[in-house]
Amino acid sequence: MRFLTLVLLVMVSLSACRKEKPPPETVNTGSGAVLVLNEGNFMWANASIDLYNMDSGELQSDVFKTINQKPLGDVLQSGNIINGDVWLVVNNSGKIVVLDSQTLKEKYSITDLGSPRYAMKAGYNVWITDLYSGKIQIRDLTGKQLIKQIYTGVWTEQMVADGHYVWVACYDGWLRKYDAKNFGIADSNYVGKGLRWIVSDRKNNIWALASFNDSGYSRLQQWTAEGKRLKSFTMPLSGYASSLCMNPGKDSLYYLANGVYSLPVSDLQLPVKPIFSKPGSNFYTVACHPRRNVLFICDAADYVSKGKVFIIGPAGNDIRSFTAGIIPSGFVFY
Repeated sequence: MRFLTLVLLVMVSLSACRKEKPPPETVNTGSGAVLVLNEGNFMWANASIDLYNMDSGELQSDVFKTINQKPLGDVLQSGNIINGDVWLVVNNSGKIVVLDSQTLKEKYSITDLGSPRYAMKAGYNVWITDLYSGKIQIRDLTGKQLIKQIYTGVWTEQMVADGHYVWVACYDGWLRKYDAKNFGIADSNYVGKGLRWIVSDRKNNIWALASFNDSGYSRLQQWTAEGKRLKSFTMPLSGYASSLCMNPGKDSLYYLANGVYSLPVSDLQLPVKPIFSKPGSNFYTVACHPRRNVLFICDAADYVSKGKVFIIGPAGNDIRSFTAGIIPSGFVFY
């Protein structure tokens, strides 16, 4: 009996001394890696990123918190790879978190920002749009040095750069074109209030999408780099069009409107039917892999529970799906 008691005491002692197993410190960021950007809830500070591998199907959830042992912040708006690093724009925290792209460990944060939306490299600088400040910030490639602030007076969103110029979607409806070197405005064209999404096609034409509830419609337009409007499509807000992306060949455009729609850039009419839809889903963002010609679709669910990501082919064939974090809203493709 004494022997048994001694054995039990030793086992309890060893158990008490045993260290808790640390979380995994490595991530699989190979060629098939995709970061899923989970926006999280406003004021809840529960933004996160998941790491999905297209080749293996492996999903690693909440990898920023796992690797860095702290939360990411409040509302993850967008992400991009700039100078080999992953830049995560955390809107309501007013910061950009810069990660090593291979380890996903935080290198540093840029915190002297207002309410940043998107960050994009243009020439030798990084341009950052903003929700409330009425300014676009121009910073060096580390983001640490402020080069210039461009006054816009309005909420600014997505950007497109071609080396010489930067096009900026302004929520007041104006598509503004800036010189990438001297930062002066080169042109300005009106699309429609609620302008947020812009992409460029294979001929460097700019496609711009505006959706605004008070106007009762969404408007999709195509503009040449010289500022000539080529096409203009109007659709009722019952479909509330949002989110734009181009296929790798930049000859087909995709957008959301109660489903995923495909529009070849040469077409003169909008498609009638979506290539992909899921009853009960709440599609939030569509993005096209820049090399693999597959589409990633965010389903925000009820904006509180975990969302979902669908992966489909260019014709709408359902390939696979997986559960993401709260409000998946974007991707960074490796």
